[in-house]
Amino acid sequence: MDQLNYRLPKRKDGLKTFNKIISTGKKLFSKQGYQATSINEIIEKSKIATGTFYIYFDDKLALYVYLLQHYRNKIREAINDSIKGAQTRREKERLGIRAFLKFAWQDPLSYRIIWESMFVDESLFKEYYENFAKAYTVNLEDGIKSNEVDENIDTETLSYILMGISNFVGLQVLFRDTLTDMDLDKIVDQVMYVLDHGMFKNA
Repeated sequence: MDQLNYRLPKRKDGLKTFNKIISTGKKLFSKQGYQATSINEIIEKSKIATGTFYIYFDDKLALYVYLLQHYRNKIREAINDSIKGAQTRREKERLGIRAFLKFAWQDPLSYRIIWESMFVDESLFKEYYENFAKAYTVNLEDGIKSNEVDENIDTETLSYILMGISNFVGLQVLFRDTLTDMDLDKIVDQVMYVLDHGMFKNA
């Protein structure tokens, strides 16, 4: 993703305006889609001057790219924070899946923005998931080395299988009106049951 099309604020007052644009863009993109959202609408809803938008973003796509990158970083941060101290690949998998599902439930707008990237610019969608898959593959290879993960499974394919599970179980979570920690644990337990019988060697 090209970072040159947007510029981060350097002062506190600029950060406030920047965050206002981000919040407005996120709501409009998720509600009515990228194509139906105009820069003028973002500017009007943000209550800023036209020139202010262009201080931070070259165009509408630059704002969208920033949001994609922001979500990728936030999801990774949530997962990495959750698995600190975990000793086994299985434990990391469980905690990571739980963190992703909780993130999705708490910020449902992320789903629409991330998935719509396939129609905004397919290369953005491809890069988003390829980057996740590459990092995931490295971690799964470590699981094979520690004799936890079945070495007969291709780790790149497995990374996409696991991302697919998380994404669609995430929909199960999003479709709920309420979600407790107990509900979340039950869902994650079901996912781990499937993984225990198809991925891990010594479960």
